[in-house]
Amino acid sequence: MTVTHWRLCAIAGLMVVSAGVHAEVYRPNVQGNGLDSLQETDVQRGMFGAGFANTLTTNNDSQPSMMFSLRHFGGEKWYLLGELQMGLFSTRAVFQDGEEVRSDDEELLRFSFGAGYALLQGTASTSGVRVLPWTLAVEATVGEQYSGDTSGQYGSLGMSVQFHGERVWTSLGVREFLLTDERLAGIDSDAGTQWDISLGLWY
Repeated sequence: MTVTHWRLCAIAGLMVVSAGVHAEVYRPNVQGNGLDSLQETDVQRGMFGAGFANTLTTNNDSQPSMMFSLRHFGGEKWYLLGELQMGLFSTRAVFQDGEEVRSDDEELLRFSFGAGYALLQGTASTSGVRVLPWTLAVEATVGEQYSGDTSGQYGSLGMSVQFHGERVWTSLGVREFLLTDERLAGIDSDAGTQWDISLGLWY
């Protein structure tokens, strides 16, 4: 082996030793994926709100009332529904055979429970930049209505359009309802239509 070969071998050896001295071993750190803090993420379990309702019962004038509602999500498309409604039932008296069967100052108290199911879901936008999710749902409820000095079972079926904002939601609804109050049935005032608007928060 010539002197030149020895020199080349020495230079190569020095390069290997130098690289070994300055080399860094790759030791990656364990990275967290954030799932440990998932329980701290905000989850929308439902929504509650208050609103204004206008009820038109057969053989009666249209009457305003306040309505409080609670919706609790039971799945991706359906939710449980609870409502409490208070207001006027009648401002016009009705007489039969000289006897007052409905006074002109009757008040309404109604509570009901039921469920809603989303038929359509989508987003609305006017600018193309900000969007507002919406839901068209069918709702059915049963409960009890108190008016005057009598009461009866209440059942309704209707539609609701809900606009889901980041912090608040708005609902527009319309429904048909029936009552089993014998006194109201006797004066043909045991069914009607209601439309309402509500504003609320997520929980």
